[in-house]
Amino acid sequence: MRTALSLTFLLIVTTLSTLAGVHAEVPSDGTTVIISADETWNGTNTMNGNLIVESGATLTIEGDVTLATGNSITVEEGGALMLTGALLGDQLDSGLAIMNDTQLHMNFGDLAESGQLRIDFNQVIPESAMFNVTIGEQTSDAAGSDHIFIDVSLNGSDLLADFYTYYAFEIQVVSVQALHSGSGEAAILLASELNQTGGSLIWNSASFALDVQGTLHLDGATLYGAELTCSGVCEMHSSTLIGSAPINVDDGTSIVVNSSSILGSRTDEDIIVHDLAEITYTDNQGTGGVTDGWIRLLSQRQIQTNAGNITVHQTGIGYGGSTRDDFTNSNGLIDIGGSEWQRIVEWVDQNGVYHSEDAELVFTLSTGWGDFSTTVAAPQTPTAIIDVPLPYIEIVSIDAEDTTAEVDKKIGAMITVRNTGNATATVNIWCYVDENLTETTALTTTLTPGEEKKLPVSWWANTDGPQILNCRTLIPNILKAIAEDVTNVEGGNSQEVGWYIGEETEDQPFIVYGILVVLIVIGSALFARKAGEKISTIEFNEPLEEEEQEVTEDRKEVEETNEDDEV
Repeated sequence: MRTALSLTFLLIVTTLSTLAGVHAEVPSDGTTVIISADETWNGTNTMNGNLIVESGATLTIEGDVTLATGNSITVEEGGALMLTGALLGDQLDSGLAIMNDTQLHMNFGDLAESGQLRIDFNQVIPESAMFNVTIGEQTSDAAGSDHIFIDVSLNGSDLLADFYTYYAFEIQVVSVQALHSGSGEAAILLASELNQTGGSLIWNSASFALDVQGTLHLDGATLYGAELTCSGVCEMHSSTLIGSAPINVDDGTSIVVNSSSILGSRTDEDIIVHDLAEITYTDNQGTGGVTDGWIRLLSQRQIQTNAGNITVHQTGIGYGGSTRDDFTNSNGLIDIGGSEWQRIVEWVDQNGVYHSEDAELVFTLSTGWGDFSTTVAAPQTPTAIIDVPLPYIEIVSIDAEDTTAEVDKKIGAMITVRNTGNATATVNIWCYVDENLTETTALTTTLTPGEEKKLPVSWWANTDGPQILNCRTLIPNILKAIAEDVTNVEGGNSQEVGWYIGEETEDQPFIVYGILVVLIVIGSALFARKAGEKISTIEFNEPLEEEEQEVTEDRKEVEETNEDDEV
């Protein structure tokens, strides 16, 4: 029994050892090969198919692998690809984008005493374009053709081609051939092989796809013609990437590029860092020309605010530093990343100089209470929250001076109001009884943040019965959607006041009218009496004077008689 178990165990170990030693073959017939255990590939190999490195496995490529067009390599999460050799696409579509003053520096060796250079372009150049090429004393106009010929010496001398162009769209040189009448094949330089200044090497399409969801490590390696996506971790040290840009680095991942060369991009950047992905970029050579070393591109630039219809003044936004004005929508949302240029917030330019967006946003909410505003640096994130400081006006209490009051007579009250928000506001306060606007003195006040005021008010009522005074801030239309964020919408209430009708209140007008009538009658009588006295005085003025004279003479005679008697 023990011997049987020992033999069974030995067979299992032998089988596992055999499996562990099995190495996957490089796919050559268009099939898919899965790497499920650690492997190392050496030597020179040709690949035609797809390759998957599973989680837990590491594929190390120390030799050169040439991949057919359309092949793919996928490194799954948890898997790793270590490259110290080369991955080479077998068909590359590259071109050298020509700018005004671009120069080509060429030497084909000693082929013949004389010959011609044929320069091929990626399209027929319109006749309306200015597109001149000068080598030595000869100038050729390329307008209207997709190639030019120029006579040159091919005796080993250096050749310099100068381009003088004026055309709005991109023209690419795809190859340069040295033609001669001697023996041997014509020498040809592809766009990627040209020594040039002032141009920009562009790969129009990739040869194969390299999708890194796990780990990619390049050390002294060559990557040629790859469409590279890093959604895991990518590290490149002292390596050369030709026609393998742009490298897309997904949000939440990282890339390290150190002492490496990235030449030939299909876009205007060698590396595109998406959203909040991390990048370390040190001592590298980029494509140059109009191609940046790397950019940080946000997928969106949405900002959530605390109110609708906020004016947003934007300056210095994105790669071009644009300026514009916009409004938040009814939900307080605004997107400041309307174009790709406005979503580029960091970049290293073609000369290796680092830049960062220097942008400012001014948020202003204009209301009947005043203008509420804040100024901030533009967030360099896909989403952000920015609140405009707002007031919060609260009716704290209403204290009436009495619990009873007479109809049609005023009663005083004291309203306590305070601002617990973050902005100064000038508000109107309206008062109601049973949701009906009631008659009070007008109330307008300005409150700074943290300020509390007591406002006196007079209250009239034209009906009797118990009533409660309710006072609230008048809310501008633009703030009604966020009314609860700026005031206690229910306002404040006074204690109940009993309004009553005073005694004989209804007879008072008749008494007043009676008094007025009596006063008029008395005044009329006095006026008539004085008028009569004046008339009598005028009619009897002369007779009275004669009588007074006779009385005076009689009195004189009596006085004289009395004097004689005394004597």
